[in-house]
Amino acid sequence: MKIKKLILISIVCVLASMMIFGCKPKEKATGDAITEPVTVSLWSFTNELERPIEYFEERNPLITVELTIVPSEDYPTKLKPILKSGEGAPDIFTGEAAFIKQFIEAGYYDDLEKAPYNVDASALLKYTVDLGRNPEGKIVALSWQGTPGGIFYRRSLTKEYLGTDDPAEVAKYFTTWDKINGELFLIPGTGDLQMMALAQRSKPWIVDGKLFLDPKMVDYFDVAKQFREEGLEGQIGQWSPAWFDSMKADTNVVCQLLPTWGLHYVMKPNAPDSSGDWGVVKGPYDWYWGGTWLGVYKNAKNKVAGWEFVKMMTLDPEFLEWWAKETGDFVSNTKVVDKIKGDFSEPYLGGQNHYAEGLFINQMVKISQKLLKVSMDPFSALMTRKSILCSSTRFPCMLKIRLQKKKLLLTSNQKLPILIPISLLNNFRVTK
Repeated sequence: MKIKKLILISIVCVLASMMIFGCKPKEKATGDAITEPVTVSLWSFTNELERPIEYFEERNPLITVELTIVPSEDYPTKLKPILKSGEGAPDIFTGEAAFIKQFIEAGYYDDLEKAPYNVDASALLKYTVDLGRNPEGKIVALSWQGTPGGIFYRRSLTKEYLGTDDPAEVAKYFTTWDKINGELFLIPGTGDLQMMALAQRSKPWIVDGKLFLDPKMVDYFDVAKQFREEGLEGQIGQWSPAWFDSMKADTNVVCQLLPTWGLHYVMKPNAPDSSGDWGVVKGPYDWYWGGTWLGVYKNAKNKVAGWEFVKMMTLDPEFLEWWAKETGDFVSNTKVVDKIKGDFSEPYLGGQNHYAEGLFINQMVKISQKLLKVSMDPFSALMTRKSILCSSTRFPCMLKIRLQKKKLLLTSNQKLPILIPISLLNNFRVTK
């Protein structure tokens, strides 16, 4: 990913300022108005903020946003010690649904309900606001997007095999997995079903301080087994080169199971040649995946200027309407959604209006903040335990789960090694 070139404050001006005033330049504001040049440092795990930064700087010439991108797999571990010490900490930083609560509960974000922010988040989707609250109930982080999931299907293939590419007609084939057969449906791999399965849980991973593995995950085994045995999936791992290739025009993969951000962040940049050959339907379940939140560091040097960017990114209706039309991302501002949902058209989806009633909008209100509150990564539930014994009502053997360097080693009482992702374990009762 290519990091945006930064517009730096003139070194001559900096030196002159230091010579005249005997100190480094600092943020000055009258109310919310920035009166002197200031550079805001922003850390994120994604490059999707590059275009918003360009948009922002064009309209705020005194503020330069310096973006530092850290790969998502390294982001929490690299950022947390910096936030804790304050040395080299960013003014503003993002957090993903899988780890945002780690930052919030550690107290790294500033309270946006107090001055100089005085946030009004009444127009935003409730679950996005609730997930951005600290243990005291104060809003500390905001998200510009809602992230329900859908089934993106290739129009040319459904027209060939189903006789139609009309979303309303194609959707009828996805009301239940039982209606799908090898002639009509193929996904990259069984891993693509995982986020849909996780969203069906009735409880989070931790209940009353104990690990809880929801019985709903048993269904994931059954469906994954069906897909494997019937040749409905291509045995392609998510985020692999082959997975990205499966979205391109010259492949035989019919569907991609992705959330709203998958459209502009995954499909468009990796498969521009298949633009216009996609449609999207809801699928058999309501589900969601991820989302990005943004807030101000509690000890930020440039809080007012940093807040200006956060405010634009998450609350500014003019920007959010532009962002929706520019990228196809599904914004969390309900007023903007109401304004554009009637006649929205997405070229990559063959002109389909994915803001229309009956698709993503209806799933938004069903997203469970209670489930999202706990990390989507089950490893976080095991980090405090060196080993856990689980007895299964479905499988007769006893499994011993050991966490070694963030990897799981499973062995049974039958002395057979079992290699299985922890996210697939289900219907187990934790025993001491």
